[in-house]
Amino acid sequence: MLLQDQLVGDHSIIVQNRLLACMAPEQFDRLRPLLEPVALCRRAILQEQNRRVEFVYFIERGVASLLARTRRDGPVEVAIVGRLGYVGVAAVLGTMRSPNRAVMGVPGEALRVSASDLQRVIDSDTGIRQQLLNYVHALLAQNAQTTLCNARHELEERLCRWLLLASDRLDDSLVPLTHDMLSMILGVRRAGVTAALAHLEDLGAIKKARGAIEVIDRQTIERRTCECYSLIASEYRRLTSSVSYEHVIRFPA
Repeated sequence: MLLQDQLVGDHSIIVQNRLLACMAPEQFDRLRPLLEPVALCRRAILQEQNRRVEFVYFIERGVASLLARTRRDGPVEVAIVGRLGYVGVAAVLGTMRSPNRAVMGVPGEALRVSASDLQRVIDSDTGIRQQLLNYVHALLAQNAQTTLCNARHELEERLCRWLLLASDRLDDSLVPLTHDMLSMILGVRRAGVTAALAHLEDLGAIKKARGAIEVIDRQTIERRTCECYSLIASEYRRLTSSVSYEHVIRFPA
């Protein structure tokens, strides 16, 4: 496993995860003592396909891909998860087993809670349970739209959709991702990704760097993507449109 667990020293952090930030202070106080900060390297596996979910990860920074795969076929991304959500919905649904592998595509950090601890909290607090279930609804909408997009739309449209979603979740125009990782995520050959990126760079929409892609002209990318991006984005806007709080977590040495 490529997960690097790193307990933060004696300091405080302001929570960046949007779902946690939308929780009322009295609700967040129930989760606060259970949350553990972890550093997540590129290709860290947060959950394995058809295995028991041990932890739920509220992403603070970085991007994880939920991947579907069979023994014959390689992995293909069915959803992207960043600081707008969490990895480990099976624990909230009570099934405790995920149908997807979750892999970090862009390294970052998360606040981690054990699945059993989270289940105890949501069993006793219906407000927290509902907020976490609202995310499941948005994730299902993203799953469905991504499936349609992968089946019906051209590679450039799908690539633009992914860059926009990643940029939203990173809140940054720089997306540190390799061509190899993008080809795995989109389920296409690396040469196809390289050609599509080169075309977008010729248009002045992006700038390629070693191990990263910078969004230069977001409007051009929005024009060249499909409707799938706006449909997915609208679901997440509804999810995080409520009041946001500045939750602070203090970690002793």
